[in-house]
Amino acid sequence: MTCLVFSPDEKTFAFISDGNVYICDSETGHLISGPFEHERYSSPEYACFSPNGTHILVRYGHSGVVWDIERGEKQFRIEGRHFVFIQCGHWCGRIVSMDEDEDDDDDDDEDGSSIQTRLTRIRVKLWDVENGTPKTLFEMMGGGVTQFSPDGQFLAVGRKSEDVIELWNVEDGKNTRQFPHPPGHLKSLHFSPTSDILMAVFEEPKRICVWRLDTQEMASFSVDIGYAPPVVIRAPLTSHLFIPLFDRVGIREVSMTGSHMIFETKSPTTPWITSICPSCDGHRILVGSGDGTVRMWDVNLARNQVATMDTQDDVREVIAVSPSGKMVATQSTRSVEFWDTTTWEVVRRMDTEFGMKIAFSPDENQVAVLSKSLITVWDINNPENGLSFNPWPTGRDVYDRKVAFLTSDHVVICAKLWRDDDDDSDALLQDWHVTGPTRSFSLDIEIPIVSDLFLAPDGLTVVISYYGIYSWNHDTAEFGPFHFTSQEHLDEGLAYSPDGKLVACRSRKDKDIRVWDTRTGQLCGKPITMPQVLAIALSPALNHQSLGNRLIAIRCWNTNTSSLFDIDTGHLYAQFWSQGRDMAFIRDGTKLMTSTNPLTIQDTADLTVKHRDGYKLNPRGMKDGWMIGQDNELLFWVPVEHRNNLCPLPQFETIWGQSTKLNLSNFRDGNKWTECIDKEWSKELEDKEKKIGRLLG
Repeated sequence: MTCLVFSPDEKTFAFISDGNVYICDSETGHLISGPFEHERYSSPEYACFSPNGTHILVRYGHSGVVWDIERGEKQFRIEGRHFVFIQCGHWCGRIVSMDEDEDDDDDDDEDGSSIQTRLTRIRVKLWDVENGTPKTLFEMMGGGVTQFSPDGQFLAVGRKSEDVIELWNVEDGKNTRQFPHPPGHLKSLHFSPTSDILMAVFEEPKRICVWRLDTQEMASFSVDIGYAPPVVIRAPLTSHLFIPLFDRVGIREVSMTGSHMIFETKSPTTPWITSICPSCDGHRILVGSGDGTVRMWDVNLARNQVATMDTQDDVREVIAVSPSGKMVATQSTRSVEFWDTTTWEVVRRMDTEFGMKIAFSPDENQVAVLSKSLITVWDINNPENGLSFNPWPTGRDVYDRKVAFLTSDHVVICAKLWRDDDDDSDALLQDWHVTGPTRSFSLDIEIPIVSDLFLAPDGLTVVISYYGIYSWNHDTAEFGPFHFTSQEHLDEGLAYSPDGKLVACRSRKDKDIRVWDTRTGQLCGKPITMPQVLAIALSPALNHQSLGNRLIAIRCWNTNTSSLFDIDTGHLYAQFWSQGRDMAFIRDGTKLMTSTNPLTIQDTADLTVKHRDGYKLNPRGMKDGWMIGQDNELLFWVPVEHRNNLCPLPQFETIWGQSTKLNLSNFRDGNKWTECIDKEWSKELEDKEKKIGRLLG
């Protein structure tokens, strides 16, 4: 199955299978015409209907044949590789064709040597069906991937040497519009059936770009594509993208901010999908399979069936929090979701992409989405109002990307650029005025390849691990190195406060956690000792609470507990049960969220009040026989004979097996450590000492 196409009134459809063309009724699926025979030992490759649906134009290699559907007879032949009907009053009064060849131009350079370049020449012709004579409309050089619009008004041309797609007017041969796109290998171009949307499919990286022809707005997103090409339609209120993938079809809603999956539909009897064709309203899909069969899928029925599918098995990760914590962005393997933390309703969904970064503006009205090739800034309340631009230099691989809002109009971007010449890389720092967009400054510095980038939420500080800290003075527009006290401890696990004024990380030197003021570079409070730190989160300023100005939450490996400390005093307020790798303070720091499934919310006010005057015993380790407590105080001493078998338990422990009782028959306790000595072990030790004494004596 190589081609599926509806007639203009969608009452019939045509498909190509096993080298034959078939015409079928859309309601019953019965064959009404065909199969049409082969043409000059060439198999049919493409077909399109005449405006009134009575004729079909079939491409065979470098020529096309018009067939009368009712009679099953050939009408005439035209030359070219691509064809389309121009809609007019006559049943098929005019046909536009296009052919291409490579033209050799030999030029001599200054030293007399010959330079040969091969350019693709594209010729567009208009055929008059009445007399069968062609008329050349225009020619162009240097074309690449091409596609006619279904109404025959436009020719889309993807240039080989430029990251741009040109839209040519077929009637007058003028280049009317240009559509820049991110760098990548352009595979194919497609129009919507109503010729109002242009779609470009890229192979490396795997990406789809969609433009509205009336406004030239673009949506760009990464997506996996199967054997068959995707199809885009323009519904009355929005645009939908149909993407075949193996045995199913994914349907996405497309907007300026990208796309998000509405649902997937499949049939248990449909094998490998090779071609699809949705109706103009998107309610039906023709699906061609590898076994040569064609099926009609009812989209509305399939959507109602999958609407109740449970997706709670997809674990979410917190990737961005708004300045006040009233909105968070979470990412799963399926999508990125924006949540209102007051109502816990999803405000918006969009497709996920590996390495995607998200930032909220200070006024929380805008969101910046940074991908591998584009940055898109859109309005939260009106996602259709947005803009996209490519901040990256061409020819460089970009990774370790970060984005932050400096103000509601300025976006700061930092990234690492791969260098092929040595083991170093470049750190790129840029400030963009997004209303333009125009770039205010760009700083490119050489850094070790092992360095990591950490951009503050306010866009004023960038920590480059193993290299240094950079701070930007917004008033003087200068970006330069900035010294932190004891900055040799800025190593790993770095986290910023929501306002960007504090930064915390765990040192590789002594394993302690330190907090710095990013404005002054001074240390805040004293180091906090925690073993095997997994995650760190800093709260915003807590002026409305009487428990301290700032809190820091720390989660460790191999435990189900998290700890809450006062940053200034280092006092431990609470230890509480939690799971998940990531944590974030929300709602002005009154609650702490962890990325479990479903998301877990802890009320920090309740936690700190509950544990302010005391805490549960939770030994953290042993030093010289002493069990160390939460604030590094000495809890109790363990006799040497019991240290090897001692297992300090966390606050919560699971006991597996049939019995949940502990055998305490050999348990030793007392007010003094001498009362906890095992007398049998002591007697055995005395006997061994006497025996050794006799041998030595």
